[in-house]
Amino acid sequence: MRVIGVKVKPRHDRFDLFRVIVDSIRECNEHVEDDDIIVVSSKFVAMSQGRVIDMSGVIPGRDAIAVALRHSMDRRMVELVLREADHVFSGVPGFLLTVKDGILAPNAGIDRSNVMHGLSILYPVDAFRVADMLRDKFLLYEGRRVGIVITDSRLMPTRIGTSGVAVAVSGFEPVNDRRGSRDLFGNVMRVTLHAVADCIASAANLVMGETDESTPVAIVRGSNVKMSHREQYDWSDLAIGYEQCIYVRGLAHGEYPNIY
Repeated sequence: MRVIGVKVKPRHDRFDLFRVIVDSIRECNEHVEDDDIIVVSSKFVAMSQGRVIDMSGVIPGRDAIAVALRHSMDRRMVELVLREADHVFSGVPGFLLTVKDGILAPNAGIDRSNVMHGLSILYPVDAFRVADMLRDKFLLYEGRRVGIVITDSRLMPTRIGTSGVAVAVSGFEPVNDRRGSRDLFGNVMRVTLHAVADCIASAANLVMGETDESTPVAIVRGSNVKMSHREQYDWSDLAIGYEQCIYVRGLAHGEYPNIY
C-alpha cells in the first residue's frame, strides 16, 4: 500500500472543495487511479463550508459560564462545545469529554490549530454527504471510481499522542466483519471486526501530519478494500453508541476502583 500526500495552499475563506483537491493533486504532479482512497482532513472540509468561528463573537450562556468555572475553560469555547456536542460526559481542566457524530472527542472536535489566532474550526456539516459528493464528482469529472475518507485525529485512551480516525466514508466498506472466520489455530472469531476506514485514516495521518505540513489530502493506493456502490453510509456504520462502548461502560460502572 502506498500513501501519497497532497500539499494544498492555505485557505481562509469558503472554497470549492472538489476543485481545490483536484487542482492540488495536479500541482503536485500526482494523479488518481481507480480504487484509490482519497483521504481529506475534516478541518479542510469544515473550512470549505465556512465552519470557522470568530471567538470574539461568541456569547456564553449561563450554563457555559458555570461549566467554564468548574473546568478552568474559556467560557466562549464551552458555549461552542455545548452547542456542538451530542453528549457531554464530564471534563478536566481545559477540556470537556464529549460525543460528536458517534466519536468520543474532547471539546466536540472543535479545534484552534491551523487557523488564525482568535478563530476556531467546528466539525463539518453532513460529512457523509460531502464524502458522497466527492466520490460522485471524481467519477463524473475525472472518470475514476474512488473511495473517500474524511478523517480527524483523535486521542486513544491511555495512549500518548494522536492517531487518525474516520469521520465519514463513501465508496467502500468501512468495517470488515471477521466474526465466524478462524485464526491460525482454528479458533472461531466471535467479536472481531476490522476497522478498515480507521486504519486507512491512521495510515494517511502519518503523511498528512498535525502541524505545519499543509497536507490536508492524501491518496491511498493499493489498500485492497472492498469497494461498494452503496448510496450512503452514516456514523452507525463506523461507531457504536457510547452506552455499548467497553471503555465508557467500564469507567462509568467500574467495580474495582482500588485494584492496582
